[in-house]
Amino acid sequence: MVDKFKKILSRIIEEKGTVTVFAVLKMDEFVDKWTVIFSAPWSIPTTLETDFEYIRKLLREELTEEERSLIARIGIFPKDEHLINLILQLKSETTITEDTKLNGNVIHEGYVLASNG
Repeated sequence: MVDKFKKILSRIIEEKGTVTVFAVLKMDEFVDKWTVIFSAPWSIPTTLETDFEYIRKLLREELTEEERSLIARIGIFPKDEHLINLILQLKSETTITEDTKLNGNVIHEGYVLASNG
């Protein structure tokens, strides 16, 4: 599934431009589902709803129904959000394989596909 997220990231960059953070994290100890974390300089408060629908559309196009059912939430944040700043400390292509604490949450598994501070 990571390869599909990489393809989605490539499409976003090609169609919209620079991405600050694109990460897929398992953060919930009770539900084994992914959280998609996203930040880009072109995503501003007035376009958040449109940006959310854009990312959701890409997920629908690239992922199977079963894969989509493994996604709990999509979070779009400005670059100055604390969580984004913490992810920016990690390099692009970072894989998180053991419990890592980030922003008060424990990440059980994760992939930071883009981290461009």
